[in-house]
Amino acid sequence: MKKLTQADVAEHLDLDQSAVSRLLQKLGLSLQTSALDDIRKKYIAHLREMAAGHVSPDGDSLVAERVMTERVDRELKMLTLLEKRGQLVNVAQLEQELSQMVTAFRVDLLARDDQLKTTLDTLYGIDLDLTILNDHTRATLQQLARYDPVGEGADQAPDADTATAGADQH
Repeated sequence: MKKLTQADVAEHLDLDQSAVSRLLQKLGLSLQTSALDDIRKKYIAHLREMAAGHVSPDGDSLVAERVMTERVDRELKMLTLLEKRGQLVNVAQLEQELSQMVTAFRVDLLARDDQLKTTLDTLYGIDLDLTILNDHTRATLQQLARYDPVGEGADQAPDADTATAGADQH
């Protein structure tokens, strides 16, 4: 039996020899392991798929591409629907609003120390050192800054020195 060559396939399929090389590679066939009839049948099946619009000229499955496009369209529509229902938030907007809220909270907490000092000074006739209140407030703010929502909560307890320093001054 004669060994099959690209020239034989080219003559049988009415193609030029360079096209045969690309075709065999595209179809996943080898001259050493494929018969001429098998090559012809696969080539005809490939042409039918192209004619039916199932395969692009470069061999990609157009059906698979259409399915992927439909999936992306469906996901985009789902996101739009969730957004309209109020079940989806814009992370950038949320982050900005939360940052503003935390900043306002910090300012309010520090202002509370001034108000508390004034109230205690008036009620008890003392001159309370404002740094005592500020130290406790800042320690709490630092604890909140270390908060890890996916971990165990805060990384560590508030600074022990701050807690004991406040206890010693009372």
